[in-house]
Amino acid sequence: MTKSVPIPQGTLSKIFDETGYDSSNLSIRETNRLASLISKECGIEFVRMEMGIPNIPTPDIAKEAEKKAIDDGLQGIYPPFDGIPQLKKAGSDFVKAFLDLDVKPEHVIPTCGSLQGGYISQALAGNMHPGKNTILYLDPTFPVTRYQARFLGLESDGIELYDNRGPELVEAIEKRISKGDIGGILWSSPNNPSWSCLTKEELKEIARICDDNQILAIEDLAYLGMDFRKDYSVPYSEPYIPSIGKFGTNWITLISASKAFSFPGPRCAITIISPELNEQEFEGLKTFCGRSRFGHAFTLGGLYVTTSGASHTAQYALSKMLQSAAKGDFNFIDITRIYGERASHVRKIFLKYGFEQVYDKDMDEPVGDGFYLTMSYPNYDGEHLMLELLRYGISTITLKSTGSNRHEGLRVCISFVDSKDILVLEDRLQKFMENNN
Repeated sequence: MTKSVPIPQGTLSKIFDETGYDSSNLSIRETNRLASLISKECGIEFVRMEMGIPNIPTPDIAKEAEKKAIDDGLQGIYPPFDGIPQLKKAGSDFVKAFLDLDVKPEHVIPTCGSLQGGYISQALAGNMHPGKNTILYLDPTFPVTRYQARFLGLESDGIELYDNRGPELVEAIEKRISKGDIGGILWSSPNNPSWSCLTKEELKEIARICDDNQILAIEDLAYLGMDFRKDYSVPYSEPYIPSIGKFGTNWITLISASKAFSFPGPRCAITIISPELNEQEFEGLKTFCGRSRFGHAFTLGGLYVTTSGASHTAQYALSKMLQSAAKGDFNFIDITRIYGERASHVRKIFLKYGFEQVYDKDMDEPVGDGFYLTMSYPNYDGEHLMLELLRYGISTITLKSTGSNRHEGLRVCISFVDSKDILVLEDRLQKFMENNN
């Protein structure tokens, strides 16, 4: 057993042979498993950067609220499939406080994580209108969203944000939708993994395109308020977190509790449905799921038949955090700033040892420091760079797996990189550079 890096190439090849994994097509979970096997085989601790797992303790107010719900016996009672009234009201207040959106509680639907909200949204988007069964992603993208479309039997396509921003992005979208097969457009902002953020002008144009062409805009705010270049922490005041909801009517917004509220385990999130869209009826949805009204198709046609609602007791925890944030008693954004600080340290170390930041610009300014970084190294493509870093006890995923056309790069998640790991990371990247000169 070796406890030094780099581990022998033969050891890595042996582990691949044993697992049967395809080194050219690794999923995030497979990369995670490989890192664990290498760690056990070679006795080295990994610097874990492959999975986007939050690493901040869940707030006490959430734990106390869920504990009270448990003590009140609510674990033994099915929740309302479309959400408890407290969470629906808290969600409505929250999006008014931080996104300046006017929605009623009936437009707020708790889901089992925002992934379920995105799954149902894509299913509806691909079946609302005959012949429009393709989801268009603004790439790069969280890989699982594409897996969802495939599982649903939908087609998918992408537009690369590295090459298209501002008017160029609008032009690229309009050109692609001219084929008439796009049912939905999905993006995250901040983007996973480039961390670029769509501007109000871009959102306004996307809203126009979606409204004019009967396309569902699916906005994933998984990293809500985590563009730390701006201060979004004061409720009911500018600047508000940019949202498609300010500009259009054919939209759904997904708000995750995992990162922004450090609440990943209970798998509880909220989906906000456009008030105008909620009441609209579509013959395609009636054929697809037996419900023509969009809101009913989402809740009865999608949510009810998959999980019949989100965790009862977790809804009380999330409602407490949303309610407290809207009142100004719980500054969830200040709590997550640690991710930006970690990213700043990690980025400097990578650059110090010869790496280059792939997505370094967000329109005309440097991309912010947040939950992810994107890195490359001269004379390596992303696949070989990822495999080589595994030999140095560093786990990442390729940008290619996220739909990016920047195949030379890697996605680096910084959530688990604490002060101890930063020292280890620097030592290993220094060895990597010395061995690659």
